[in-house]
Amino acid sequence: MHTSWEDAETFLAVAESRSFSAAAHLLGVGQPTVSRRIAGLEGRLGCQLFTRGKQGAELTDWGAKLLPAAEQMARWAAEFGRLAQGAEETPAGIVRIAAPPGLAVEVLAPLAARVRDRLPEIRLEILASIEYVDLSRGGADLAVRTRESHEPELTTLHRAAFEIGVFATAGYRTRLDERLAAEGRGAESTRLEDLDWITWSFPYESVAPRPMLERAIPDFAPAFASDNYLVLRSALDAGLGVMVLEKQGIPVAAPSPEARLVEIDLGFSLPPSEYHLVCARSMRYVPRVRAIADLLVERLEEGRAS
Repeated sequence: MHTSWEDAETFLAVAESRSFSAAAHLLGVGQPTVSRRIAGLEGRLGCQLFTRGKQGAELTDWGAKLLPAAEQMARWAAEFGRLAQGAEETPAGIVRIAAPPGLAVEVLAPLAARVRDRLPEIRLEILASIEYVDLSRGGADLAVRTRESHEPELTTLHRAAFEIGVFATAGYRTRLDERLAAEGRGAESTRLEDLDWITWSFPYESVAPRPMLERAIPDFAPAFASDNYLVLRSALDAGLGVMVLEKQGIPVAAPSPEARLVEIDLGFSLPPSEYHLVCARSMRYVPRVRAIADLLVERLEEGRAS
């Protein structure tokens, strides 16, 4: 029996989204088309692949058995596309980069201006997320990750480390100094537990630096938490508390002297944050991806820890 990639792709989209309507949106087709393809596939296979309930479309036992093969077909299809793109002669088109939210905001978004100047035929799309995307299936062209990749389909193009520190607004620093002085202590005696921490909330409590703070501070409770980096930065800029940031991303300008970000000296240095630039092995030969990777390496080197 012949099974087309179109049918397998539809099956995979429904399995991963657990919804016929969401799968239709992902594939850019109507929901009746998705239903028709799944019904046709079930008819040819002679078995039911999904059950529909309150929780959405659930895989049957037969469907679950087919899922690994469909995932492998998706990887092969993505690899075919990458190899075909390797025939490009000049760097042009869209390059998608997946990265942690902080790096996406502080490094990659500003990098777009450099790309526009030096590679005007290329347009960046930034996927800012804590979760990793599947590069082997074409989820992105490049990814900047905080951990080393051991996936055989991927290759590491560059490694870099950025110095980090604890930052607050100058206004918060002044209020902290006043509070310490009232206790008969100087700024040099600042301890971790003296600070109002701004950090990640559910479902990202395992993202640094929160685990370190929970180990170091008894009964740790943040002054403010969010699952969104821009919300965290907004709280920091409002003078609510302190936040761990990479030193290379600290803005020089501020709307007022009190809003200027300053580093809080705790008497010790924090370990640098590490980044790994990775891509699918065949994607490194695509001219537009190689060109953006080179520019990104250049930018990472400018801010790396000495």
